[in-house]
Amino acid sequence: MENLLEVKNLKVEFFSNKSLVPVIDGATFFIKKDEILVLAGESGSGKTLTALSITKILPNSAIITAGSAKFMGVDLLTMDEKALTDIRGREIAYIFQEPTSYLNPVFTVGIQITEVIMLHQNKNKLDAFNEAKELLSLVKIKDPQRVLSSYPHQLSGGMNQRVFLAMALACKPKLLIADEPTTALDVTIEAQILQLLLDLKKTMGFSLLFITHNLSIAKKIADRICVMCKGKIVEEGSVDKIFDAPEHFHTRELINAYEKIGKL
Repeated sequence: MENLLEVKNLKVEFFSNKSLVPVIDGATFFIKKDEILVLAGESGSGKTLTALSITKILPNSAIITAGSAKFMGVDLLTMDEKALTDIRGREIAYIFQEPTSYLNPVFTVGIQITEVIMLHQNKNKLDAFNEAKELLSLVKIKDPQRVLSSYPHQLSGGMNQRVFLAMALACKPKLLIADEPTTALDVTIEAQILQLLLDLKKTMGFSLLFITHNLSIAKKIADRICVMCKGKIVEEGSVDKIFDAPEHFHTRELINAYEKIGKL
């Protein structure tokens, strides 16, 4: 199976007190076409920064000092901003933990999804609005017309996550990066969103990079798991390998913690 994304020796450093502090230290991993790769690790391990570095969405204090991120054979880290802008959203899309932080509170859901479609697909406003309605139906929103005319604060957290997912899928990306998308949701809504992601992956055929600290989720959805610790990927393997025969001590610690929680 062909690799869709290959990240090699990625290093990211932060400016601090006039010096550089390493935060991502040589991360190397790949994602195959039609695969679910889970990047797992505790908070602060570097998972999110690694994912954002792929398309160079970094804070001003961060700098990529080494490595490559080849997407369909082209190194994203050598692209200029204009070329990367065409990739973001169209070929690689993100969903995050708190969708309301990324949805504009002063515009309706319909306006926001329509703008994304018009920007990336060169469609007129009416066609874009109709497609927005279809997208909301795709993510299992039962009353898309009402939601399109709603503002984010008028919707629940789970509903906003579905809206954000619809926006991410508007251009039918080849790679969807989901960064802790269910952490702020209750367990029932979490299960619904996870199943929705799996169903959409089957019907739309995108690859999924799923970031989580929750090994229970990783075990349910992953084809492969990369374990991250202190800016490094310390272990990689199938679900069975990671859970049944972990090699790195940090992976064993995570598994032990997962098993203890499961027994509570």
